[in-house]
Amino acid sequence: MSKASSSVTLKDQVNALSFEEALNELTALVEKLESGKMALEESVGAFEQGVSLSRRCESLLNQAEQRLQILDGSDEA
Repeated sequence: MSKASSSVTLKDQVNALSFEEALNELTALVEKLESGKMALEESVGAFEQGVSLSRRCESLLNQAEQRLQILDGSDEA
């Protein structure tokens, strides 16, 4: 039960981030993972958080692209 509620909390926290904030957190996580100094369970948790951050960045980029296409009057992807 606590794992599911913490996942929801993490999702809410990630969804509240701007693109720049999410990218900065993702960069920091990658540096921690690359250091090799994290325990296995901590690394898995960091990886899961990194996936969420990556998806947030991708979503925000897609939204920005759609807005630009609308402004440009283009329907091309």
